[in-house]
Amino acid sequence: MATSLRSVREQLRVQPGKLFIGGEWLDGGQRSEQVHPATNEVMTSFIEAGQSGVDRAVAAAREAFDKGPWPRMPAQDRKRILQPIIERIHAAEEELAQLQTLDNGIPYKFSRGSRVSAKAAADIFDHYAGWCDKITGETYPRFSSDSNMHYLSFREPVGVAAAILAFNAPLAMFAIKVGAALACGCTVVVKPSEYTNLAVERLAKILASSDLPPGVFNFITGGAQTGAALVTHPGVDKVSFTGSAAVGEQIMSTSGRNMKRLSLELGGKSAGIVFPDARSVPAAARTLMGLCSTFLSGQICSTPSRAIVHRSVLDEFVEHAGQQVQTVRFGDPFDPDTNAAPIISKRQVARVLGYIDSGKREGATLCFGGDTPGGELANGNWINPALFVDVRNDMTIAREEIFGPVLSVIPFDSEEEAVAIANDSEYGLAGCVFTTDITRAFRVARAIRSGSVGINGYASSPHSPMGGIKRSGIGREGGFAAIESFTELKTLVLNLDV
Repeated sequence: MATSLRSVREQLRVQPGKLFIGGEWLDGGQRSEQVHPATNEVMTSFIEAGQSGVDRAVAAAREAFDKGPWPRMPAQDRKRILQPIIERIHAAEEELAQLQTLDNGIPYKFSRGSRVSAKAAADIFDHYAGWCDKITGETYPRFSSDSNMHYLSFREPVGVAAAILAFNAPLAMFAIKVGAALACGCTVVVKPSEYTNLAVERLAKILASSDLPPGVFNFITGGAQTGAALVTHPGVDKVSFTGSAAVGEQIMSTSGRNMKRLSLELGGKSAGIVFPDARSVPAAARTLMGLCSTFLSGQICSTPSRAIVHRSVLDEFVEHAGQQVQTVRFGDPFDPDTNAAPIISKRQVARVLGYIDSGKREGATLCFGGDTPGGELANGNWINPALFVDVRNDMTIAREEIFGPVLSVIPFDSEEEAVAIANDSEYGLAGCVFTTDITRAFRVARAIRSGSVGINGYASSPHSPMGGIKRSGIGREGGFAAIESFTELKTLVLNLDV
């Protein structure tokens, strides 16, 4: 592994971060360092916007919404402004992918060519730009002969939207939130995770160079203090947040003061159920273990971190999960052989290792992994992928979101037991079922209490709704569900007797 990523930083000419507010780039104020999780080297510094920066950004967005042309602009004109943004994202996709890898350590081959890539972000923007002239209301039939009242509904932009991004997929998440908000006519203040500022700032530069009116798009940076100031600001009408359930609960409790609209995509403890008639038990094992050990190393909220496996194929599943882990390669994230990301921070490393210790204390059997590699990798935030068996669903590792490379295997004997185990969770974000019996697949997928369920695989898509139930969040992103979340319904009552 390369001992340093400074050469990549210099090649990309990374500069200290700035804010973009009201059509202007701003500098100055308190700064914090952003380090790379693979080496813990400093990559850049970013401004802590704090309360004053948030006040300024929200004021700009408020002015643009209340007095500017964007919310009142004809749909065709709004779409014409968004289309060049899509083209510029495509043109900059290689640089954006490099910056995303320099942010969170996702292997460059995934940053360049997966559902979290810049190409995917451009496609998501394109999807939402297409909605500009398709956001409609309804007309309603005359209800009573007692009056000549006629009713029509309209969808209007919700107002000033705060978009707060998680660290794991900054490019795609930016497009999902900002693209939908702009298509609806909202004005936006976006804040990336304090761990991943570079790629989002580059996207902000693309939007800054567009024909968006001043104040329609604003970009701020900062940590928890800045995030708290943004979600509690009285000038914000809507909060779209992706992150932990604990922070989501805080947002819900504070947003009630002025009844902010909320979209919260929070944590998960998703289940992958493997029946003995699965098309391939080895493939199911490789899929579930691979989602926890490669790509972002289990740092995705929808990752199935509970493998609920029929007892008759348990040994076969564990064997092939172990074989999959042999293919994991740590190292320089720009090396094409690297296929797993480091853990985002030293703090998160300690948290994941704490969960691994709790699993062992509570009686689960650690089959492999769960330790940290040394040598050339010692300076980075790496954890060898872990697989636990003899797991009960009441154990901490089966209850709480770990957000790391840990898979817990829980056996079952009947379909009813499998569904009961899957649903015995305070989370309900995603899940998947592996079986060749389509009737069973449909029945089990409907029975699982989660926002989405995959059959023989799982992947999200920008044109379909994504979100959770229970502690996994509120609201949906993707497709028309996102349009609904960034608009308000207004009913017009027309009296034709006057």
